Amino acid sequence: MHALTAPTDTDIRFRTATEDDGDALVGLISLVDLQLRAEDVPAALAPMRHALTDSDDGPLSHRRNHFLIAENGEGDAVGAITCGPAKWMSDPNRSPAIMWRKLAERISTVHGLAVVPAYRNQGIARALLHHVEETFRDAGYTVLTLRHNRSLTRFYQQLGYTSHNRLSLTLPTGELLSLLDRGWKHAFKVLSPTAAITTVQGMPTITGALSD
Repeated sequence: MHALTAPTDTDIRFRTATEDDGDALVGLISLVDLQLRAEDVPAALAPMRHALTDSDDGPLSHRRNHFLIAENGEGDAVGAITCGPAKWMSDPNRSPAIMWRKLAERISTVHGLAVVPAYRNQGIARALLHHVEETFRDAGYTVLTLRHNRSLTRFYQQLGYTSHNRLSLTLPTGELLSLLDRGWKHAFKVLSPTAAITTVQGMPTITGALSD
């Protein structure tokens, strides 16, 4: 992806990423502080590149994943958002294995949201996030989550997200699932009236997200 100068217009369009966008998508998401060593970033983003080859006719762009690109008037990729199931969902040490399918069908995670520096502060990131919220809401998802650096707390709160050190979720069994990722904050937003955020054990907690 060649270097971009400061934008001279607001002709930004959003589209679903394709397999041909692999390099552009990796380049954009690499702009995010992933809290990884530079040499570890390509391997960390390899699953995302692979997921671009997997598409169907469902409501999301790539089965359980959803990838969007923001382009300027010249067709240059200037922003991107990548979403899909969170890694903790399939980790038996963090969540019950029996819950995997329901979790993946009701809750999704923003893995990366990036805009090239020259195009920031123009509402592109907000628009990308709004697009995926609407898509997941229409697809029957109840909650959208993400991890973010502490410096972005206010940004996500202004967009209706609850930001906290832990991601807390009540399971249909009544158990409380509470996740802590050191160095990160969690943010979450309900997409359905069946879900809510209440206080449980002193923490903002997602409830009703997995209810039938």
